[in-house]
Amino acid sequence: MNRRECLVGLSTLPLLAGGAAAQGYPTRSPIMANGYPPGGSTDVAARMMIEGMAAELGGHRLVVENRPGASGTVAAAWLTRQQPDGYSLLLSESSSFAIWPAMHELGIKYDPIKDFDWIATVCTAPMAFIVSPNFPARTVAEAIDVLRSQKSADLNYSSSGAGSIPHIGCELLRHLAGPSNQSRHVPYRGGAPAVLSVSTGETAWGLASLGSATGLLEGGAVRALAVTSPQRFPLFPDIPTFNELGFKEMELNIYYLIHAPAGLPRDVLARLSRASAASLKQEVTRERFLKAGMEPWTGVNTPESARDIVVAENARFREIGKRTGLKITG
Repeated sequence: MNRRECLVGLSTLPLLAGGAAAQGYPTRSPIMANGYPPGGSTDVAARMMIEGMAAELGGHRLVVENRPGASGTVAAAWLTRQQPDGYSLLLSESSSFAIWPAMHELGIKYDPIKDFDWIATVCTAPMAFIVSPNFPARTVAEAIDVLRSQKSADLNYSSSGAGSIPHIGCELLRHLAGPSNQSRHVPYRGGAPAVLSVSTGETAWGLASLGSATGLLEGGAVRALAVTSPQRFPLFPDIPTFNELGFKEMELNIYYLIHAPAGLPRDVLARLSRASAASLKQEVTRERFLKAGMEPWTGVNTPESARDIVVAENARFREIGKRTGLKITG
């Protein structure tokens, strides 16, 4: 074999290897990571998806792995270092694939469009404007008046992390209250501890996904003044939307999507897409999502449509950043 023949032969090895891996996929349980601690909405969504995906993956049950930090961006950066073989997946929400890429003042170490293969859209979740039981307001309008007053200096607010979509939502509320607002941000490592801090009075208010807040809302440990979805959420029909109260700029749904490192073999990508769709079609899965405060995705659900959501949400948060001057620092 001459040198040219050798080079040609070597150049085909990745294709052959990828094809071989795809044909036998999966031979073991893939990892479904998420960027938050156990108990938060992203972790809950991952755990609800894996049961219904196993049948389409030869009976292999995905293993949930928590990689918390920096509003999911630690996990997203981890994913870029994994092999594109279908064994390392990530369930992410809007913070890591839209907000940080669009609004971080220094940029981030990955490109949400180029560095990942987007597999499926899982669900959306509204956020609830939650307050502690003794918060001195019963409506959104009253709450904004409080946040404009001198009392705001004693009313710190929580979020699931600096730069998370709940944090941005809180900043939009502060933007509505104006420059007199003196509330200080207390970031937590996930939605569950952020909601708990409001229930105990450690913080006074915050925005949290319904997936993180449902349990404490049902138990009365926190109160919800409004939700950020376009319509009222079926589980809490008495909670009004910001939109119906006249605050359309607070309409902010959280998107949850599954992705993998860029370069997945096409048949592996297709199989994971089918597995995700199969899980979402199961009535038990759909009921679990709704009970957890999340809406299972019912629209077009392909790798292409999932990527389109990422592109659109990046553009949306760039516009929010320009309009409000909000930036993520640190």
